[in-house]
Amino acid sequence: MDINWTSEQLEFLNCTAPLIRLRAFAGASKTTSLEGYSRKHNRLKYLYLAYNKAIRDEAKKRFPKNVVCATTHELAYKGYRAKYEHKLEGGLRLGDMAKVLNTNDWTVVRAVVDTLNNFLCSPLETFHESHLPMVKRMPGSQMPPSFIENVFKSAEYLWERMIDPEDTSVPLLHDGYLKMYLLSNPDLSRTYDVILADESQDLNGLTLALIKKQSCRKIFVGDRHQELYRFRGSDNALDDPDLDDAVDLRLTRSFRFGPATAALANIILSFKGETVPVIGAGARTKIRSTLDSDAKRPALLHRTVMGVILSALDYTAAGKKVFWIGKIDSYQISSIEDLYWFSEGRTDKVKNKRLLKEFSDWHQYLTIAEETKDREMVRAIKIINAYDDLEARLRQMRAMTVNEEDKADIILATAHRSKGLEFDNVALMDDFPDPLDPQMDHGSREDELNLLYVAATRAKYQLAVNQVVIGLMREHAYKVKMAAKQAQGV
Repeated sequence: MDINWTSEQLEFLNCTAPLIRLRAFAGASKTTSLEGYSRKHNRLKYLYLAYNKAIRDEAKKRFPKNVVCATTHELAYKGYRAKYEHKLEGGLRLGDMAKVLNTNDWTVVRAVVDTLNNFLCSPLETFHESHLPMVKRMPGSQMPPSFIENVFKSAEYLWERMIDPEDTSVPLLHDGYLKMYLLSNPDLSRTYDVILADESQDLNGLTLALIKKQSCRKIFVGDRHQELYRFRGSDNALDDPDLDDAVDLRLTRSFRFGPATAALANIILSFKGETVPVIGAGARTKIRSTLDSDAKRPALLHRTVMGVILSALDYTAAGKKVFWIGKIDSYQISSIEDLYWFSEGRTDKVKNKRLLKEFSDWHQYLTIAEETKDREMVRAIKIINAYDDLEARLRQMRAMTVNEEDKADIILATAHRSKGLEFDNVALMDDFPDPLDPQMDHGSREDELNLLYVAATRAKYQLAVNQVVIGLMREHAYKVKMAAKQAQGV
């Protein structure tokens, strides 16, 4: 690789410690650095653990032959495919689980499913109070003992049926076979000399435990400020106490953007207490309140899936061609189309007949959505209620969706899906909550600051900030001003 490595990168490339923690800010060429490491120490065999398939596929194109690129689920699936392929699904449907548990108490059903999902993501072998979700804003420690006992008993029952290959009523989830894989205590050190754990800030406790058990060299790489999946059980391996003995290294120079965006990133991160600055070593990105009129093919980044869908409905109605990051079908558009016809009583138009089996009518769907606060159900209801001409708009949206980015007028994505990507021009949309809201709890505030940091560091040339970011800039300026006055004894 003919690269002028920075001093930070060279320090990493020359490190052969058994445990390494590499903290890399947005755009700081961490993947390039990992590739350089595997080529420099090319007599070793590496396992590069990718967070998802898209990252894995990109890594396969870049890394040399001494590196095996895989997701943790991919590693686990090999041993369970033949036995469980027939009952594998992506999630547990509340309606189906209510029938299995023989209850119409949707609060209990939701709590049981959430508890089981939390158990699957954790390294613990038995159910624990930490697996309990918030129920009606009540933490597990405050729930009645009888309720907890019922939830645990029901969750254990579902888990037993999930891992029974003969029982198709409770499907096996992807985290289910990963859980079984961990409990089998696999020894990856017999095959690999080094494990590269990319995006370590988004590892869940289960995957982290799997890696920590291995005796080979381990390199944890990531940015704790880009932890976006705490709601899915991510455990930020970079802050794990077992990594306190690691050699700590940093990549602080971003080659994606220039000083202006770096300054903005530092403002956002200052609200998290970060003191190490991001250094902008790329093109001179312009910060605007709105994008210039000639900004080509802007990427509009939303906080919510609903925001993306509403923008798509509006822009395509205005004749704009839209490219969806992650493809249109991953935004549950087909489900919304089915639910629209279901709400109209046109069950003959519903393509997914399972919907008709799970819910007797639209009223029952509304009732269950209200009782369970299910995110996808509530989102679909809001979209259906937003337009009188939804069916026509959905048809137009499909027609104006393009599959190639360079043919689009507009690029749409959630901030979550934009992670790891970069665009020439980016606009932050107005559905981000304000981290300065005094009603927001600490964990949620950290999550929202992380999302803003990720979204704000996607642009190479122009970035249009929203009112939330402008508010953070003003608050930061005020703090700096007051600190200066205090320093002067005013």
